[in-house]
Amino acid sequence: MYTSGMRRSMHPSLLATLIFVITLGTYAATMPRSITLEDAGLFQMVCYHDGLAHPPGYPLFALACSTLVISPEVMNGNLVSALFGAFTIVVFFLLLLSVTRSRIIATSAALAYAFTATFWAQSIIVEVYSLAALLLFLCWTTLDRFVQHKREVDWFLACLIFGLALSNHWPLILLSAPALLAVVWPEVRPLLFKLTNSRFLLLTLLSFVLGLTPYFYLVTRPDEVFGVFGQINSFSEFVDYVSRSAYNDDKPGTGIADKLAFLSWLPLETIRQIGFPLSLLAAVGAYYSFKTAPRHQAIAFLLNYLGCTFLLTLALGFEFDRNSQAIFMPYPITAYGSLAIWLGYGLLAISSLHHSLANKVTQGALGLLIVLTIALTNLPSNNRSEDSWVEDYFTLLLGSLPKDAVLFVDGDLLSFPVGYLHYVKGLRPDISLYNWNSLTFPDRLTPVGTSQPIRERELTQFIEESNRPIVTIETKFSPVSSYGLYDQFQLDGIGNAYLLPEAEAFLDTLSDMYDEGRIFRPQELELAEFIFASFTKLYIRYQKQELITLNTEQRKRFNRLLGTFSGKMMLIEDELGRTDRTPNKPLLTKVATAAGLQMPTHIIKKQQARYFYYSAKILLLEPPETEEALRQLAQSINLFPATANLAYCLRNELLDIENSNGCDSFTR
Repeated sequence: MYTSGMRRSMHPSLLATLIFVITLGTYAATMPRSITLEDAGLFQMVCYHDGLAHPPGYPLFALACSTLVISPEVMNGNLVSALFGAFTIVVFFLLLLSVTRSRIIATSAALAYAFTATFWAQSIIVEVYSLAALLLFLCWTTLDRFVQHKREVDWFLACLIFGLALSNHWPLILLSAPALLAVVWPEVRPLLFKLTNSRFLLLTLLSFVLGLTPYFYLVTRPDEVFGVFGQINSFSEFVDYVSRSAYNDDKPGTGIADKLAFLSWLPLETIRQIGFPLSLLAAVGAYYSFKTAPRHQAIAFLLNYLGCTFLLTLALGFEFDRNSQAIFMPYPITAYGSLAIWLGYGLLAISSLHHSLANKVTQGALGLLIVLTIALTNLPSNNRSEDSWVEDYFTLLLGSLPKDAVLFVDGDLLSFPVGYLHYVKGLRPDISLYNWNSLTFPDRLTPVGTSQPIRERELTQFIEESNRPIVTIETKFSPVSSYGLYDQFQLDGIGNAYLLPEAEAFLDTLSDMYDEGRIFRPQELELAEFIFASFTKLYIRYQKQELITLNTEQRKRFNRLLGTFSGKMMLIEDELGRTDRTPNKPLLTKVATAAGLQMPTHIIKKQQARYFYYSAKILLLEPPETEEALRQLAQSINLFPATANLAYCLRNELLDIENSNGCDSFTR
C-alpha cells in the first residue's frame, strides 16, 4: 500500500504541480514590494496603461501584462513575470523528463534552473525574459514531441510558438534557433519533403504568421501613449522600432579588446549562476551528455548555451564596463538552462561511478543538495522583499515638490521610477511630468524626432513663460535654488541652497546601506552615486551663502559625503570652476589622489574619463608658492568650513608638520 502511494506521488503531473508551487512560492516571497530600477517603472506604466515598451516593442509581453496587470501595486506586475517563470520551470521539467527518462534528474535540473542567479532575478521583477525562456523551451518541447511521435500537429504548434517567441523577444529566440534546428535534425529530411506539399507548407506558414500577429499591437496604440518613443505612425517607423535602429549597440571606441574582455568575463558570469563547485559538476555533465543523451539533444544543449552567450557577445559592440555588464546580464537567461541540464547529467555521471550511488534515494538526496546549494547561494542577492530605498527616495522627492510644480527628468534611471509613482500610483496629481528629450511620458513639449536646437528653444520658451514652479532632478539651467533632491529654476536673482531635514535623514540611511554593502546592484550603485554627488553639491552651495554654518550633525554628514568618490569629484569640480580666484592646486591634487585610490569598480567609463580629465586639468594648473597656497587654504576654510580638516591636513604637509590626526577620512 505504501509503495503504491509512493508511485502515485511520483507521477509527472504531481511533480510538475509541486515544482510550480515551490517555484512560484519562492518567487512571490522574494520579489520586491516597491518599485525597483532596471526597466521596472517603464513596464509598470506600459502594462497598467496599455502602453508601448521600448524597442523592439515586446508586443506579446505587452499584451499579456496589459491583461494581467489590473492593480497599480508593484507586486501585480512582478507576479506576471513570476508566473511566466514558474511555467517555464514546469515546461523545462517535462522536456528533461522526455530526454533523460529520469524524474529525479529532471526535477533536480528544473529546480536548479529556477534558482540560478539570473533566472531567479528576472522572474521577480516585471520583465520580458521569463516569458522569452518559457516560449523557447515550450517550442523545444513541442519539437521534441514532433521528432518522437511524427505528428504534424506538433510541428504546426511549434511554428506557432516560434512566431509568438519572435513577437516577444526576437533577438534571443533567433540566437537560440540553431539549438531548435538541432532538436529537429533527426527529422529534417522527412520534414523538407513534407514542405514540398502545398497543404503542409501553407499550414506551416499560417501557424508561423499567426504567432506574429501580436505585432499589430504596436501600431494600434493611441496618440498619447506611454512608451519611450511614443506612437508608431508609419511602416518605416514600425520597421525601425522592431529592428531596434534607435539603439546603436556599437559604441564608439569599442573594439576587439572589449569583445575579448566580455568573452573572458562570460565564464565567470556563468559560474556565478550556480557557484564554482557545481560549475565543475556541470562541466562533467556537459561531457557526459554527449555519451548518454541523444546526440542531437546534446548538440542542442551546447548550441543553446553558445547562442545567447558567446555568439551574442561577438554580435554586440558594448564597451566592457559595469554598465554594459549590467545590460548584458539578463540576455543569457535561456543559455543557463543548458547549465542546469548539464548539472542533471553531472548527477547521472556521479550515479554511474558506483552501484550504491545509482540508488534513487541517494540520487534524490544529491539532487536536493544541489538545488538547496544553488538556492541558498543566490538567496541573499535575490531576496528583494525588503528593498524599498529606491521608492523611498523618489517618493520623498515627489512629496517635497512645490504645489503645481512642473518636473523635468532625464534618463531611464530617473524617469521610470518617477513615472510609475506619478502615473500609476497617482502620487502628486497636481504636478506635470516631462522628459527633457520628450521620451516615455504622454506629455511631450516637442515630437520625439525634433532636432536638439529646436527642442532647446521650445523648452526655454516654455520655462520662461510658465507661471508654475519649474524643477529638475538634474541641473540643466541657472540660476537655480538647490534642494539636493531637485533644483528649482529662478527667473530673477541668485538661487539659494536649502537643507531639508527629511532629505538629510534619508541621506543618513542611504549612506549606512552603502557603507554596509547592502547596495550592490549596478543601477542601484549608479543611483546612489548620483544622490551622493547631488547632496555634495548642495552642501557646497549651502556653505557659500552668507552667515551660514553647518551644525555638528551636518558637518559629519558632509564629511561623510566627502569620504565617497562622488563627493570628492564634486569638490574637485567646484574648485576647478571657481572664478573668484585661482583654483587651489595643492588642495585639488590631494583630493584627486584620494579619489583615484578609492575609485569604485562600479564606476562606468564615462565617469572614469571625467576623473582623468579633471586630473589632467589639475596637473596643468600653475603651482602656487607656499605662502600663496596657505592663503588659498585659509580662504577655502572661510568659504568652505567643512573642508577645514582637509585643508588642515594639507597645511601640515606643506609645512612638514608631522600631525595627520583626522586626515584619514578624506583618503580612505
